[in-house]
Amino acid sequence: MRRTTTSLSLTLLALAVLAGVLAAAPASGQVEAEIETLEVRRDEIGIELGQIDTDLALTEAELEVLDRERVTAEVQIELTADDLERAVDSRREPASTRVAIALVGFTQGDPRENALLDEVLALQGSDESTRARELYTAAIDDAQTRLERAEASIRDVARRLDEDRSLLADVIGRQQTAEQRRSELGQRRADLNRELEETTARIEHLRSLEETALLTGLTTFDAQTRPALAIKIDNVSAARPQAGINQADIVYVEEVEAGLTRLAAVFHSATPEEVGPVRSMRTGDIDLLGQFNSPLFSNSGGNRITRQLLLESTLVDVGVTSISSLYFRTSRRAPHNLFTNPGNIWSVAQTEALPAGLPVAIFRFRNPGDPITGTVSPATGVDIDYGRTTISYDWNGTGWDRTQDGSPTVDTDGIRTSPTTVVVQITEYGISPANERSPEAITTGQGEAWILTDGQVTKGFWRRADDAIDQPIEYVDAEGNVIEILPGRTWVEMPREGGSVLR
Repeated sequence: MRRTTTSLSLTLLALAVLAGVLAAAPASGQVEAEIETLEVRRDEIGIELGQIDTDLALTEAELEVLDRERVTAEVQIELTADDLERAVDSRREPASTRVAIALVGFTQGDPRENALLDEVLALQGSDESTRARELYTAAIDDAQTRLERAEASIRDVARRLDEDRSLLADVIGRQQTAEQRRSELGQRRADLNRELEETTARIEHLRSLEETALLTGLTTFDAQTRPALAIKIDNVSAARPQAGINQADIVYVEEVEAGLTRLAAVFHSATPEEVGPVRSMRTGDIDLLGQFNSPLFSNSGGNRITRQLLLESTLVDVGVTSISSLYFRTSRRAPHNLFTNPGNIWSVAQTEALPAGLPVAIFRFRNPGDPITGTVSPATGVDIDYGRTTISYDWNGTGWDRTQDGSPTVDTDGIRTSPTTVVVQITEYGISPANERSPEAITTGQGEAWILTDGQVTKGFWRRADDAIDQPIEYVDAEGNVIEILPGRTWVEMPREGGSVLR
């Protein structure tokens, strides 16, 4: 089960790190963010298209009304024009015909030819010249009166014609405005439909890149063909808050010296930009992490015996003593200031073809709503005591809020650590062969395990054969059936027997 890893060229590694810095990126987060942005835009387009359809329907209805108004206005203009023509004709009659009839009647001396002569003949004592003057005046006055009436009618009809034409021009203007609006709405609709097709196609393309993460059961866009990366992280008060802990697929909490704890965070499906503070390894890490099929192992070093055991193991050492260029220090007080970038580590591993393997699934996942294996009971949380470190988890409806030494566990972004599942793996500790003061977690054999998921707890067992450190630890119920958990990130607490209380 133990072998020696190939020696590395520091010069080539430095070049690989540089390439990794330039090329490595949190692909999964970027793709998920792009999908989220595209889906928001897709929904916005749908809302805007709905509004455009409503506006187009209103515009079409308006155009139908305007079409009728235009026809009515055009007919009205024709009718008013006919009235104007008749008015003009009526003006010609008093201006010519009526005068001519009156004069002819007078010259012929026939009173029956013109009713105006009756009035003249009624005048007593008038001589012929007086009668002629009265006749002429009466004929002219009558013609003038009717002419003025005709002209007034013409003016009235002309005014109405101007009003009708103005009304038609207004209708045509509104019609043109509505047609322009319809054209613009139609063009905007076509543009949005085109954008919607492109957006939907892009979402479908990105969705086609989705994979199910081996260690979380969640959707991921990061490469699943890379090895797991285990990073030892400091967990004392001076080291908190830590970077990257909320992006780890699985986090193991191990007891170290003096009742303190240290984290072994396993990354595979996500690529945080920064993880740390990175701290030293322990001999118990070798068996614990062997289940991840030759994972990359990031650490700040260890004593001579621990390093030798690591060299003989299946773990691939990418610690600071092997590839110092993968690490950097911050302004924190040493030794709590050593950090690393997982993207760079994976880049080096690929460039150098390090002998790491693809991990196998540690947990079996179930769909939300599916029954939980084994005997299940409600749980609100659990309290764990390592000695000088106390931990509690409280169910929040979707996950388990973690608290350490009375303070909420958060990462460097201030985000609360609330894993989907918490496993309390009751662990026996021996004495490390590297340091008699250092406890060594024993992760082969079997022991009691509590699986807290979905606000409930299943009491069962963990097991792994003594000669199978390259196989995953199994978590089973009392009948030996594998306990299924919800997809998500998992924290595995490893306290001694008697150090935990369920609530």
